[in-house]
Amino acid sequence: MFACLIFGWNSLQAQNNPQIEADRLIHDFGTIEESNGPASYVFKIRNTGDAPLIITRITASCGCTQPEWTKDPIAPGETGEVQVTYNPKGRPGPFYKTISIYSNGHKGSYSLGIKGHVTPKQLQPVFIYPYSIADLKLENKQILFSNVRPDDIIGESIQVMNEGETTMTIHIDKTPAYLTVTANPEKLAPGETGQISLLLDAKAIKKKGRISVQVPISITTTGVKKQTDSHLDIAANIIDNFNKLTAADKAKAPVAKLSSTLIDLGKMPESGSAIPFIKRKTTETFDITNEGKTPLIIYSATCDDKSVDISGGKREIKPGATATFKVSIRSKDIKTRLETLINIVCNDPNGPVRLIKITAEK
Repeated sequence: MFACLIFGWNSLQAQNNPQIEADRLIHDFGTIEESNGPASYVFKIRNTGDAPLIITRITASCGCTQPEWTKDPIAPGETGEVQVTYNPKGRPGPFYKTISIYSNGHKGSYSLGIKGHVTPKQLQPVFIYPYSIADLKLENKQILFSNVRPDDIIGESIQVMNEGETTMTIHIDKTPAYLTVTANPEKLAPGETGQISLLLDAKAIKKKGRISVQVPISITTTGVKKQTDSHLDIAANIIDNFNKLTAADKAKAPVAKLSSTLIDLGKMPESGSAIPFIKRKTTETFDITNEGKTPLIIYSATCDDKSVDISGGKREIKPGATATFKVSIRSKDIKTRLETLINIVCNDPNGPVRLIKITAEK
């Protein structure tokens, strides 16, 4: 009789136990891209017992793994879902994560796992926009096409962003024949980014030396009759093509030697002082000597700063000869500390572009 009671009690317990079972214990994502963001998989959870299965909570082994599950009781023979989402951001390489399911259908926890391999995303450049034309922010307003050979066609770009609250249109005005400048796109919505593309065709310049040009640019805003005008400063050093020079050619080539690479003009005279006007101009000189065996051609000796005037010198300096150039600055043109460069472009294959730094104090 007692044995029958025990058997009946055990039978009753067996008939009132939920049982949890997943369609798989581990899901392999394979290779996923970090740039594609979070990846998810849904495990099917079946109640193989004979009483309702209730999932009370689920924990993950890492904060990068987020579980969601069926909150309603799962009837015997029915299925529920456990969705596991893995966030690969900042986690390149292989991974293996576990989740623990707590329910009334398993003593302790029931474990599932996910694994895979994350391919890191390519680093994107972070653009800083320190320049402005109205609400148009620019990465730069000055472009230097450094050493350009006569047959070169070279492109550059400036990243831009509309920081305003209305759509704007970027207008590029007339440019020299050798320079093509376009805005892509021409219209920028608020917060939208784009770029200004520049294409320099050296063949169309037809001369060597430094060129400097200001490209007019204007901004109009939708719904507002306001136009802001400004410009981009573009410069290039057009040099000889030395690629075909032989060793013998280089041995007898001209060699430019500068007397100095720094000209410090010191403190400028006060423009309102009693000093005669002619003496309010500060002047220094520098020499270029040709230490080579053939004539040294000076294609240009210029400064992009309009307050600096360069005169004198020679276009052609014979071997062993020296030419003296004069640098002049007027006090009234200096508003703050001056720090700029003289660019010398010549036919010295070992240094076709030479720089002299100029400084002055107000």
